[in-house]
Amino acid sequence: MNDIELLFYGRHEKKVEAIAEQFRINRYTSHLEQLLDWKADCVFILTPVPTHYELASFFLNSGLDVFIEKPATSTSVETKKLATLAENKKRILMIAFNRRYAPLSIKAKEQWGNRKVTMANLQKSRTKPGFLGLFNHVNEELVHVIDMLRFLCGEGKSLFTSSRLDKDGMVLEVATHIGLESGGLATITASLQAGHWYEHYELHGEHATLDLNCFYDLEVTTEKGTQTWKEPYDSSWTSNLFGRGFINQIDHFFNCIETRQSPKTDAWDSLKTQMLVEDIIKKNNN
Repeated sequence: MNDIELLFYGRHEKKVEAIAEQFRINRYTSHLEQLLDWKADCVFILTPVPTHYELASFFLNSGLDVFIEKPATSTSVETKKLATLAENKKRILMIAFNRRYAPLSIKAKEQWGNRKVTMANLQKSRTKPGFLGLFNHVNEELVHVIDMLRFLCGEGKSLFTSSRLDKDGMVLEVATHIGLESGGLATITASLQAGHWYEHYELHGEHATLDLNCFYDLEVTTEKGTQTWKEPYDSSWTSNLFGRGFINQIDHFFNCIETRQSPKTDAWDSLKTQMLVEDIIKKNNN
């Protein structure tokens, strides 16, 4: 990526200047149109979710390829509009679901193969609440796990959801039960009062079990025995960027720009995840 020049935009001029200086970015601005004057080729949108739709629409209409941090937008209606716009404008539009690009996630998908998932349990734990209200938590935090359910297990619909909030409306726990199109069942749970950060996916079916400790280790057990894989992490930040899928997903985006192929996590695929997010919220009965 030595031939790539970074152009930086932000709404607040002083913050833009400070970040540009920190990361040695030569060209920066707080004026959106300036990016077009500089003839940018593509854009990464890493802003608060409510701004995604307006910014992505602006850049797609201006002829740029767009990469958006998950979720694509605040609603499935907005995401569908972006997907249609990108298709009509013949632009690349990719949504950042880094877990799909993590080496062990890819290995898990390969090892499970075409087996039918009859039962799945996906758990995400954090040490403290981070989102106000069920919608914000599911749409911005739990969405990663929901997307991974689709990636590993196929499509599904929420049967019912339970949640618990504190007196200030901060989400403490969420549990949702999913009926898979394959006929299997799945649960997604989140604890925001855990002892450590933890993300674990467990699949069962056809006399096989898959255990993925997200980013770190994978174990697959069949009648033939057990196989294990570990991500060789060290303490360096670079290793984490690769092991967590960030490098792979950015490489994939640039490759799609060159080949004009649709990304694996394009807006149409993201729309399915967002529709499941909304279904989970709709089925909440506290």
